[in-house]
Amino acid sequence: MSLDPQSRRLSRTGLAALGLAVALSFGCAPDSKQAATTGNASGTASAATTTTSSVAAVNPDAYVHANELGYIPVMEYHRLGSTEQRWTRTYDNFRKDLEFFYNNGYHLVTMRDVAERHLDVPAGKKALVLTFDDATLEQFKYETTPDGKIKKDASGKPVIDPNCAVGILDAFYAQHPDFGRAATFYVLPSGFEQDAGIGDKLRYLLDTGREIGNHTWTHLDMAHASAATITSELSRLQAFVNQQLGKPYEIGTMALPDGLYPKTPATLAAAVSGGSGSGKYHNEAIMLVGANPSYSPYDKRYSANAVARIQAIDEEFHLWFNRKPGFTGKVTESRPPYVSDGDPNRVSFPIDWKKYFNPSALAAGQTANPVDPNKKVMTGAATGEQVAANASDAAAAQKKNTSATVVGSDEIPGYGVKLPVGGTYADGKLSYTVKAGDSVEDIAYKFVKFTDCYTYPELAKAIRAENHISDALSIGEKLTIPEARTAPPAPHMVPVGRAFVAKGIYVTGTTAGSNDVFKLAKDLKTHGGNTIVFDAKDMDGVLTYDSQVPLARQIHAYHGGMITDMPKFIDRLHQLGIHVVARMALFHDNTLAHARHDLNLRNKKTGGSWLELGQLDWVDPSMQAVQDYNIALAKELIADGVDEIQYDYVRFPAMGDTQDISYQQQATEKTHADVIAAWLKRAHDALSPSGVLLSADVYGVVAWSEPIDVTITGQDLTKMAPYLDAISPMLYPSHFYGNYEHYAYPPDHPHYFVNQGVKNVLKKTAGTGVAVRPWLQAFPFRIHHYGPDYVTTQLGAAQSANGQGWLLWNALNDYTVGFAGVDDWNKHPQDVASAP
Repeated sequence: MSLDPQSRRLSRTGLAALGLAVALSFGCAPDSKQAATTGNASGTASAATTTTSSVAAVNPDAYVHANELGYIPVMEYHRLGSTEQRWTRTYDNFRKDLEFFYNNGYHLVTMRDVAERHLDVPAGKKALVLTFDDATLEQFKYETTPDGKIKKDASGKPVIDPNCAVGILDAFYAQHPDFGRAATFYVLPSGFEQDAGIGDKLRYLLDTGREIGNHTWTHLDMAHASAATITSELSRLQAFVNQQLGKPYEIGTMALPDGLYPKTPATLAAAVSGGSGSGKYHNEAIMLVGANPSYSPYDKRYSANAVARIQAIDEEFHLWFNRKPGFTGKVTESRPPYVSDGDPNRVSFPIDWKKYFNPSALAAGQTANPVDPNKKVMTGAATGEQVAANASDAAAAQKKNTSATVVGSDEIPGYGVKLPVGGTYADGKLSYTVKAGDSVEDIAYKFVKFTDCYTYPELAKAIRAENHISDALSIGEKLTIPEARTAPPAPHMVPVGRAFVAKGIYVTGTTAGSNDVFKLAKDLKTHGGNTIVFDAKDMDGVLTYDSQVPLARQIHAYHGGMITDMPKFIDRLHQLGIHVVARMALFHDNTLAHARHDLNLRNKKTGGSWLELGQLDWVDPSMQAVQDYNIALAKELIADGVDEIQYDYVRFPAMGDTQDISYQQQATEKTHADVIAAWLKRAHDALSPSGVLLSADVYGVVAWSEPIDVTITGQDLTKMAPYLDAISPMLYPSHFYGNYEHYAYPPDHPHYFVNQGVKNVLKKTAGTGVAVRPWLQAFPFRIHHYGPDYVTTQLGAAQSANGQGWLLWNALNDYTVGFAGVDDWNKHPQDVASAP
């Protein structure tokens, strides 16, 4: 593809077609462009040979099978490392990601290529963007000698560490040059966290076809910054890049730090362009944090100022690519991808996608090329009359194929909403008539809410089985949509009393939004369990479901994905006999904190927002608006049928300079503990009449109730218990440090810390009737010999202390070891003593 007339670069094929004079008329002086070069792993760059292709050489089939309105995955990476974490991809997984994309027909471009519609992607290949935020050491690292100096090769060039993103990309490119090695690096002045060679690194990126993007000077929160501050930060980073390169380079795209979006037209305008001199900048695209694949730049839904990205974690790979962790083979993708026709002068797409096409995105000399995939007709080169004729023929074929069918309704009465266009409901059966551009996944995505299937990949599989098809669809073909419902699920709470003995596990919002949660639920039942605690609101304040609470919508607390149908999720768990617990992280809520500074804890010295270790994460538990928000979310979850609300982070912060915290408290609330108790009373009064259970997680150390811990956190068990049905102390032995309780290494003594912790909580809450249901450790952190017996020991310790049930925690939701420990306990239900 060549780019639009306002852009500053032309594609290589575009230059060949339009001539150098035209290129110069766009202001494209050769020395201001990114050179097309190749480079070796030691950092030496050499000129690449560029082969121009002619339009006539494009195979006609390439037009028919192309879809240049398809989705473009813009992958978001941060750190690389040896252990997979929320913001860290392992080196091995990154290599597997590249293999996966290559095997599935992707070709690398930069984000600027997308923004400028400079998509030089070979015919039949899919466009892919790799982005890297924060300029961390693992992204671009030089090898060092034992004394810390940069290694040099024979020619004096620094040697790139093969175990960093650039080194891995270069090595993959050496094996698969047809994949390309383009990438976009959103940099900070830290310059890849290595003292030497920042300029050399930036020059190497440009010399090897990569892009440098702006990530501001200080990782700025743009949601609450002034236009002047935004301009200063972006301009300063632009000038820094020019200074390091030793020549002008106009940065073309920017990634929002933490995804925090400018809130006013003036601040958004400042994010797009500004500055002067060497700091002058213009961002043709602004990148969000996560969410979903990007629209094609030729799609009218594409917004250059809000480009979505996919976070490079296994859950997102599963959601958007139907890819299992570590899998590198071919898959059937969840969304129709951008597939190139290889012709820079045409934008090809199925004729049924024409409604999404943005004609103003075409460059001079480009032609829209809607194609009838069923008839394999290239319509872009034909007259408007032929385009209309092809569309008419397709409609006639569809009418012919469906004329003999029973006419049905375009809605299911129990739902009260129209079915997606092409859907029909008759005689209790749901069907769909295929249109051009449809895929099985696309159809499943439209209809999943009208079926018993929980996710659209599940429904896509059922559609294939029901209709005996693979992926080949014919326009006008009528498909049966299996598992159709007559009305949406409407689960109701299954009330249980305080005497209920919960035996459960924790699952993330991502797991809860996939069919994996039901596999875990079935496994849990076979091991004698009965409870699942799922994230409804996580520790960042992100909601895992699409809340209708006004404040949640105002602050964009739901980012998409995860639990797309809460009633169906709860209903299916209830059918499996599961007690459903919605976990809500309360006051550690950086989503609300960043959106509403007026609700934050205050700093006594500055009067501004109080920061925990430099991070804005906490809202003020004493403020009515904060309390109202969390009560409204709980009521919404109760209305959807959850059986229990479990509060986490029901406390004040425990790290950082807590002496500097000030908050707006009621006159009768003199301490942090009073504030927390008053909040729990208010929540209890508002929610308990519904019959829902209310529980709370507390620090494990609070079980010992040392005055300093209670004073700082506000978790006074005696004051909290009257307003709760259950308390779950987090008695993970690994979380006790130092010579605690005279044990030199607490993680080696699971029996003592669980057993004594439960006893201490029961003693503190005596007479209140509250159940003590401990969280137990089902993960190996700091444990020398982790295995089923470690879990079994904790179960025995909890029961012998008169704990009422148990909950297992594993952040990765891998309960293989945990369930084995439960099995051992079920076979030998006795206290497994540990030497003191």
